[in-house]
Amino acid sequence: MAAEQDVEQQPLLAKEEEENEEQGEPDPMSYDARTLVSFEVLWGFAGTVWLKGSLWSAMAKYVAVSIAVALFVFFAVAAPEDIKIEKFQQISQFLKVIVGFLLGFFLSSATARWYKCTDGFLALFDAIRAMHMQLNCLGVPTERTNMVIRYAVISAHCLNNDLYRNALPPKMKADFENAQWVKMLAPNEDVINNFDKTGSRIAQITRKEMECLDKMTVPCQSLWVWITSLITRMSQDGDIPPMPTPTYGRIMMIAEKAVDGMRTVLASVAVQPPWVYVQMLAMLVTVNNLLTMACFGVTLGISAGVFAKVSDPGQISKTMQDLSVTFVISILGPFLYQALLEVGVCIAQPFAEFGKATPGSIPIDKCLNKLELDLRDADHLTRQLPCWEQPYFKQPK
Repeated sequence: MAAEQDVEQQPLLAKEEEENEEQGEPDPMSYDARTLVSFEVLWGFAGTVWLKGSLWSAMAKYVAVSIAVALFVFFAVAAPEDIKIEKFQQISQFLKVIVGFLLGFFLSSATARWYKCTDGFLALFDAIRAMHMQLNCLGVPTERTNMVIRYAVISAHCLNNDLYRNALPPKMKADFENAQWVKMLAPNEDVINNFDKTGSRIAQITRKEMECLDKMTVPCQSLWVWITSLITRMSQDGDIPPMPTPTYGRIMMIAEKAVDGMRTVLASVAVQPPWVYVQMLAMLVTVNNLLTMACFGVTLGISAGVFAKVSDPGQISKTMQDLSVTFVISILGPFLYQALLEVGVCIAQPFAEFGKATPGSIPIDKCLNKLELDLRDADHLTRQLPCWEQPYFKQPK
């Protein structure tokens, strides 16, 4: 009896584990929007682009260019007070409008793809929940219901794994795929369709199923061939209404909705903005930042020469003012352009790094955990009806 109580408490324990995970690093879909209108945005950098090493590495290189140009100008210019600093500031002005327009379009396109990909996953999860509810309402035998749901949840995991695998270098893809299959192997195949005895994971497969699915190009979609075939078998055996009935058609429509959701995700990730466009955008951002930082280096070198070689207080004050304004514009502008480019790239590749809550990533692992918790709760409530017996289409033996 104590063992049965422990089993029934598994969903609650899983929820506690999920809550502990959510208290860690935030993901792009779970945050308090109220912090955006407070001063917390000035120091709450967890999960943002400001902590990316590539951003600060690029800025360090731009600053190095400025320092190199400044040293050259300082030693090469004999009369720095005769040079008009304003002329050099005009060099980088003509690119800023083009870069700003292209960056805005790229961010809009990447965000639209991100939402479309997320919508596809949510449609798949909703279809799995609807399928589970439909089979429970018809009183389908537990083993067959759990088999359908197990295959459906495995398909969601396979979809997530395929997206991360495709983003890996070619040499790492095979090892990653094998590791994910081994992770889903069931420790006890005899109770694989009994969710009360499978531990905390629904997505478990037998070795025979793994060997068959491993040969498929897109196993996440191929699994729904098994699911629809099993549903048709249940219809033929009388577990659910026969094929000519609206109920059977409704169940098959749910399966089609799940497959459509997967296709939406795969298409959203596979079809990226044209390379010729994003390459030109990245090149223009880099060239604009280099020109801006080089112009700041010229201004810095001229100002250093004025401070060292000119004794006129008025000239020194004017040079100090020009240097201060140029510093703010020349450092802040390239920094923001580079940060926006990083944001666009992060959103455009939400499955670039497996197991890490990188900026722009879609937290599918948390969504999968929530899906399994919902399915276990529904299964538990089906067996704990308050004051009526479980309905069924076919009388159980």
